[in-house]
Amino acid sequence: MPADTELLVIEFGMDRPGDLTFLSEMVHPDIAVLTMIGEAHIEFFKTRERIADGKMEIIAGLQPNGVLVYNGDEPLLRERAGQHAFLHTATFGLNPDNDLYASTIAMNPVGATFQTDKSAMTYHIPLTGRYNVSNALAAISVGILLGISDDKIAQALAEAPITENRTEWLAGNFGGKILSDVYNSNPTAAKEVLHFFAETPVTGRRIAVLGDMLELGEAGPALHASLAEKLDPATIQHVYLVGDIMASLEDVLSVNYPAGTVKRYSKDDKATLIADLQADLTADDAVLLKGSHGIHLEEVVTALV
Repeated sequence: MPADTELLVIEFGMDRPGDLTFLSEMVHPDIAVLTMIGEAHIEFFKTRERIADGKMEIIAGLQPNGVLVYNGDEPLLRERAGQHAFLHTATFGLNPDNDLYASTIAMNPVGATFQTDKSAMTYHIPLTGRYNVSNALAAISVGILLGISDDKIAQALAEAPITENRTEWLAGNFGGKILSDVYNSNPTAAKEVLHFFAETPVTGRRIAVLGDMLELGEAGPALHASLAEKLDPATIQHVYLVGDIMASLEDVLSVNYPAGTVKRYSKDDKATLIADLQADLTADDAVLLKGSHGIHLEEVVTALV
């Protein structure tokens, strides 16, 4: 870190209990941020409650006057933050009982716009989905704590660099559009993007290509099957599945989806998947691709653009 650094942003990663305690006590942050509790670490933590316990370790090295900024829409975080009487907190979320919440949320082909209860400023982010609005609220909360002006916060959000293959809209070589979200996947994120995709305007069909979500341990099959709650043949007409664990979702979808509209492929047989997609897709269609990085659905994206 350069000697003249004024602000340092550090991302902590965890795999097992104790990881964030070690990192927090090494860094001693002034502000700690928790955006969500998903299932990405469930292989080692076993339950979302234990994941929440692990995430809360981030306050172990928090400065005495430091602030925990967290997603107040998550009951598991509210419960645990409330157990620390002297902890300074700031909540954000989509519900109005948060310290900072979003209103007038609108999605568009290149991102989302919204306002907050703290300002008349209209914010734009180059990412789609309400879950990305929630992440932007985390950044705004930190900006407010640091005394950054609304216009500078808005400019930074609007100009935020986008990681390739994270809810990225692309033009398909078949004439339709592609929503590439293949950077990585977990059950919570997959459900969020499926919800958004099901509401995306399209003149033809919505087609989902979903790859295995890895590192979920024994809970993997059930968590894959749970994606069915966001898949309806009335809104997402065809589903292509990739990987062995997706067999559990295939079984559930076969009950409601017409024959031939749900197909599953080996993760090593992307050539057949690509050929089938190229034969099936039309210029009126929109296709979503979502899967763990280890499934390498970016190879399919490359073939379709």
